[in-house]
Amino acid sequence: MNLMTSTRWIGLAILITLIMVGCDNPIESPVVAELTPTSNDSAAINWTPILVTDVPTTVIPAAPADDEGLDAVRAAVAGRTDAQRSSIRRWNQGPVQEWSAIARKIVAKYNITPAAERNPDGTFTGRFLPDPAKPLASPPFASRMFSLIEVGTYDGLIHAWRSKYTVKRPAPYVVDPSISTLAPETGLPSYPNEDAIIARVAVEMIVLMFPGERANMEALYSDATQSRVWAGVARPSDVAAGDSLARFIVTKLKERAANDKWSGADNQPAWKAKEATLVTTWPKWKSAETPARPPLHPFGGDVTPWNIPSAAAMDPGPPPSETDARFQTDMNEMRDLAKNRTREQARIATYWEAGGGTDGPPGMWMKMAEDRTRSANMSAVRSARVLSYVACALHDAAVECWYTKYKYFTARPCTIDKEVAMSAGLPNFPGYTSGHSTFSGAAAEVLSYFFPASENEFRSMASEAADSRIYSRIHVRIDCEVGLTQGYNVGKASAEKARVDAAE
Repeated sequence: MNLMTSTRWIGLAILITLIMVGCDNPIESPVVAELTPTSNDSAAINWTPILVTDVPTTVIPAAPADDEGLDAVRAAVAGRTDAQRSSIRRWNQGPVQEWSAIARKIVAKYNITPAAERNPDGTFTGRFLPDPAKPLASPPFASRMFSLIEVGTYDGLIHAWRSKYTVKRPAPYVVDPSISTLAPETGLPSYPNEDAIIARVAVEMIVLMFPGERANMEALYSDATQSRVWAGVARPSDVAAGDSLARFIVTKLKERAANDKWSGADNQPAWKAKEATLVTTWPKWKSAETPARPPLHPFGGDVTPWNIPSAAAMDPGPPPSETDARFQTDMNEMRDLAKNRTREQARIATYWEAGGGTDGPPGMWMKMAEDRTRSANMSAVRSARVLSYVACALHDAAVECWYTKYKYFTARPCTIDKEVAMSAGLPNFPGYTSGHSTFSGAAAEVLSYFFPASENEFRSMASEAADSRIYSRIHVRIDCEVGLTQGYNVGKASAEKARVDAAE
């Protein structure tokens, strides 16, 4: 067998192995290299939390003796199965990044618009079919969930680090060097266990949004936390302490979620009354669906942001009026693209579409944050810092963008001119400003702060994401240009918050 043939067979064997591993769990991630932090970031004890500033001393039980639980660890290590080894490898990839990826996949699962209710004869009943257990995971909905998960994770890990470096309970393999580990031996104090904090916060926030996911998420929690015992790097009591801390953090997250005005984002009766009073400079938006669907989150701009002072404080102002030359210029560009779009423009439009059944633009940018923190081999607490500020910026971008959309209530190009056919699904909300553009500008700004060497790359991607909506004829150019600037300004607020959190 020659070298080329041998290489092909090896590659095929690896591919088959990865496929088989991927079938073990309904929410699986690609196999990537394990994350070995370049630093434990012991100084995180001095970092500033975002939401949960204090944790009562009674929340985390007093640490047992160092040799407590070692028999359980030794037994787990001695009895490792192939399935457990696979789980260990999965969670060695970085628990912060892995749970973020799980959240994105849940969003993609539920990013499906509810169907119109029909009578037996096929006529529309006048209602749609939202299921409280299966809400529409729209970009604002997803951004809100991402922010709650990541803020809770970051705050929880700061408090965990404070406990770790106060208690200084050594990891099992430090107490007993004969314990064979299958995870990086970082020397990080083990009490409380960080994986349990990350997992419990994510589980509870996902279930808060998607109640039907409880069993699935608890199974993943069990796998994630037990994998640390199987790997020889945590005792069951370390995990229990982490879970206790996380549950306290979750109570604070739920308090915020209950009072952030999201519950009123889809108040359709109130919107109908407000819509009747709107005066616009542009043709008014109307649903292009049949039957007409109520607009999505008309009061999304009232939701509480994380880092911008308010949506109104960052109002970009109205688009040009219908009589302005800019209006005709932008509409003429739409007409030209409907006839003369290039292959490269089509590629860009498709790549960034991120419509139904995907994790949307916020998910695309969260994945970038996952990938960058993982490739930088950041500790769990430093990874959580990056993801939390990116997620907060995405949430704030949703609030700011939806405020603008429903203040100026502008029509989409295809409803202004029926000849402007779209190449992507039409979102059921106003055009100005573009969500893709605002989300992308905000995330790019924050990522540029954390990874300044890649600033040009992030800004180029954000610009391409904005342009993609023009190429799809979903938005006129003014929507995207103003949205991108709007996003950058939103992102700056999160970057400024990070600049003074004592982590630099």
